[in-house]
Amino acid sequence: MTVDRGLDIWAEQLPARQRGPFQATAQQVRSGQRLDHAGRGNGILLPWEARLLGIGSAHGRLDRVLADLAAHHERVTGRWNRLRMRLVFPGAILMLGFLALPLPRLFAGQLSPSGYLLQNLVLAAMLLLLWALAGNARVQQRFSELILRCRPVSRPAWQYQRYRFLQQLASLYNAGMTLPEALPLAVLSCEPARLRQQWSLIETAVRKGSGISEALHRYQALDDTGFALLHSGEVSGRLGEMLAHESERLGKHVTLWLDGLVAWLPRLAYILVLLLLLGL
Repeated sequence: MTVDRGLDIWAEQLPARQRGPFQATAQQVRSGQRLDHAGRGNGILLPWEARLLGIGSAHGRLDRVLADLAAHHERVTGRWNRLRMRLVFPGAILMLGFLALPLPRLFAGQLSPSGYLLQNLVLAAMLLLLWALAGNARVQQRFSELILRCRPVSRPAWQYQRYRFLQQLASLYNAGMTLPEALPLAVLSCEPARLRQQWSLIETAVRKGSGISEALHRYQALDDTGFALLHSGEVSGRLGEMLAHESERLGKHVTLWLDGLVAWLPRLAYILVLLLLLGL
């Protein structure tokens, strides 16, 4: 199936108001425009996705890149959907706990209805502010740096950053780029500035003749197990396959950690509600 026909079929499954960008992209691809240019121009591709598709098109590996992107988004979507679904109920319980906290004072006449509404408005404003800050790129970088320094969660945070970096590196390399070309682009996927500075040295080491597995291990982008896997792939000529395998292995570790977090967060929410009620 051609790319433009695939876009048409996908557009037919969407609500009418959402079909426009996909239909426009399909039409532009039929007229000879590249998928990465058309998709980014119509807003259906993120910059890094368009860059990856452009590289795959240039090297005749568009089908491989599309398969990699589909697998990546399937993993990420499934991971965060599980997290959201498990947190909906405890989040609602926590909100009800905050709303119920001032009710005894309200019924006792110690708090006016306007004061009760004001407290709830302040709570809503704080939640909206936190939501806005969570979407800020600078705040995300600061938060990532803080998590990497926080000992209880530093190990899974390192695994997550390694996963993102190696997943991008594997996708770029398997799309047809050389390692010196792919490394600086993969580094851009790292959020903490400290990691970008550290892992940018990997490219310099590779250009000076160091093996990729040795350079990645030296600058802590690989653990010992990952080093053994990539070194075997480097020696046997299966580096692309081992890069993909190592990123998948780290992705499974990240998923296991998130599953454990999802199992404990509801319990923490219930404990917090209980403490609020006992504080009454």
